[in-house]
Amino acid sequence: MRTVAAISCIIVLLLPAAVYGDKYAGEFMALGGGARAMAMGGAFAAIADDATATFWNPAGLAYFDRLQGLPNDWQMIFMHSERFGDLVDYNYFSAAFPLRQGESGWGVTFIHLGVDDIRIIPWEPGMIINDDGDDRIEWENGEIINFDYTDFPLESANDFALFASYGQNMSFGAVGASVKLIRNNQVTGVSSFGIGLDFGFMKSDLWRDLLVGVKLQDATGTYISWSTGNREYIYPALKIGLAYPFFIRRMDTRLLFAVDGDFRYENRRAAAQFWMGRSSADFHVGAELVIRDIVSLRGGLDMGRPTAGAGFILRDFGPWGVTLGLDYALLVHDVLDTTHRVSLLLSH
Repeated sequence: MRTVAAISCIIVLLLPAAVYGDKYAGEFMALGGGARAMAMGGAFAAIADDATATFWNPAGLAYFDRLQGLPNDWQMIFMHSERFGDLVDYNYFSAAFPLRQGESGWGVTFIHLGVDDIRIIPWEPGMIINDDGDDRIEWENGEIINFDYTDFPLESANDFALFASYGQNMSFGAVGASVKLIRNNQVTGVSSFGIGLDFGFMKSDLWRDLLVGVKLQDATGTYISWSTGNREYIYPALKIGLAYPFFIRRMDTRLLFAVDGDFRYENRRAAAQFWMGRSSADFHVGAELVIRDIVSLRGGLDMGRPTAGAGFILRDFGPWGVTLGLDYALLVHDVLDTTHRVSLLLSH
C-alpha cells in the first residue's frame, strides 16, 4: 500500500510541471462505458472486472471475471444512451478475451458520439436586412433575416475512439496498457486524428479484500492533429480508485463499495468539484448489491450528481449456452435533461 501511495503522489506532483495541453480536448471519451459502472457513479477503476476494463482500467483484463464469476472464454458489452433528451447519441462497445485465465487478457473498445441535424448557414452579404455590419441578428435594432434557413443543408458531427488493450498479472499486481486512436469528423469537412496511451495498475490483496486501481490516462499527452492545421494535446490525468466487497455467504449476496478520484491539471477551476491553481479533482462514489449472482441494485454519485440503476444476469441462456446480462443506469443532471443508459452483456 505504501508503494502505491508513494508512486501516486510522485505522479501527482510531477505531472503539472511536465505537461501542457488543451482544456477539454477529447472530452467525449470521458463519458464512460457500461451501464453497470455508470450506475455506480463511474467509480470503477479498482473494480474493472468485466469487458469495460478496456476503458476504466486495462490492468483489469488480467483477471476480468474475478468478482462476477462469469464464463471466461470471452465477454462483450454494448451500451447506448441518448444524452440530454435526444440531443446527443452515444454508443459504446467493449470486448475482452482472456489469454491465460487469471494471468493475462486483451480487449478492444469502440466509442462513438454523434450530433445530427446541424444546420450549416454560411454568411453572405444581404442575408440580414438593416445589417449594421456585425454579422449578428439584433431584433431590437430592427434587423431581420432575409433567407429561408430550410434552403441550407443539415450535417452531422461525429467523434470516434478505438482502444486496443492488454493486461498482465505480475508478482506485485496487475498492469495494463491501452493504445487509443481518435477520429473527429466535424461539420464543413473539418476532421482530426489523434493517438494516445493509457496505463493501468491493479492490486487486490494489499489489505484483506481491499481493491486498488490506478489509471494514468493519456500518459504521454494524447496528440490530435486537425485538418485546419491546428494541433491539440490532451492533458494526462490520474484516476485512483478503491473498492471493498462484503460477502454475505448465508444469503448468497455481495455488497460492493467503491470510490474514485480523477485528478487533472488543465485549469478547469469552477467546472470541477475541487480546484487549486491549474489542478482539479472530481470524485465518484458507488455501491452495488448483487443477490445470488442474478439481480443487482446500484447507486452512486457522479461528481455530486446522483446515479442509480439495476441489472440481471441469465446463465446458460438459449441453445448456445451464453450468459446474457442487461443493465440500466440513470444519471440526474442539475441543469440538462436526465440521461438513460442501457447496456447488454454477452459472455461464454
